[in-house]
Amino acid sequence: MRVVSYEVTPLDLVPRVALTVAYGSYPVFEYALLVLRTDTGDIGLGEASPDPAVTGETQAGVMAALEAMGRCLVGRDPLELTAALEAARAAAPGFPAALAAVDMALYDLAGKALGVPVSKLLGGAVREGMQLYPVVPMDSPEVMAAMAQSLKAMDSPVLKLKVGSRDLDLDVARVAAVAAVAGNAVRLRLDANQGWGDAGTAIEAIRRLSAFNVEYIEQPVAAADLRAMAAVTAATEVPIMADESCHTAADALAIVRQSAADMINIKLMKCGGIRRALDILAVAEAAGMPCILGSMVESTIGSAAGMHLAVSRVGITSCELIGPLFVSGDPATGYIVDASTGWAEAPRGAGLGVELCG
Repeated sequence: MRVVSYEVTPLDLVPRVALTVAYGSYPVFEYALLVLRTDTGDIGLGEASPDPAVTGETQAGVMAALEAMGRCLVGRDPLELTAALEAARAAAPGFPAALAAVDMALYDLAGKALGVPVSKLLGGAVREGMQLYPVVPMDSPEVMAAMAQSLKAMDSPVLKLKVGSRDLDLDVARVAAVAAVAGNAVRLRLDANQGWGDAGTAIEAIRRLSAFNVEYIEQPVAAADLRAMAAVTAATEVPIMADESCHTAADALAIVRQSAADMINIKLMKCGGIRRALDILAVAEAAGMPCILGSMVESTIGSAAGMHLAVSRVGITSCELIGPLFVSGDPATGYIVDASTGWAEAPRGAGLGVELCG
């Protein structure tokens, strides 16, 4: 099997409700679709889901990077995955979301060449699937409470809330409003997306919010300030998760060495795909640090790739791959998820196990 051609097209996904976080609002996700074609007639699918505030990429940037990466993949054997990924990275360095698209397209083709799902290429599944949980974007307390009420039909034991305002009274009001609707049995995962900025503000916010059923706090301070995050981790009993602070295995090692967090949020788009996510996981597992597999609200393609990884690794304890449930414009089908319960499984077909619509 050899790659003979590639196609790069824009992919715009529209969420049911604009995703608002501490650093911005996203009424449309401007992504890119990669299709690799081989001499055997197979296609490999990849998705680049950039976020300028997190990965430093734009839709135009990842499309240009994928063009450069695609050219260097023509003629290559997808089973020679490491060499192909290194060539792609060298062709357009500094584009992790674009590299993630190449990574998942190559894994898709490798699985099809061998007639097995990607999870088997990763050593096989250790679980059938994973329970997803809803995310409530940052808004007024009343709007967030109404959204939490609308999500109660899923009967999820967990809700993730976007917070991170420098107005701590407002963040407390947001969490209180959702907690009143959700009930005491629902665990709350709070994501500040760097919004509290410094250690002092974050510690005060967490002190006030610990009155609620908070399971963990995600990225309370600026991504680059591991000293501040270590201070927050040491000062609070609520577990702290690193997200924007961890893009690479080297970042994970720095977090471990500085005791800067208790957990890590791995996202394929931040690190450059499945292969590089495995490197981060190796560091975290050696340190006894649990990880979750986060989401950039990818379509079926990116979500399926992530789920193959999630079901194949014990160190991934939770999963946020909810994109296909909450967006329109999905280019593919085949992601196995029950919208009424949030239970998701890795597709069972060869490769990623998903197909383009139409």
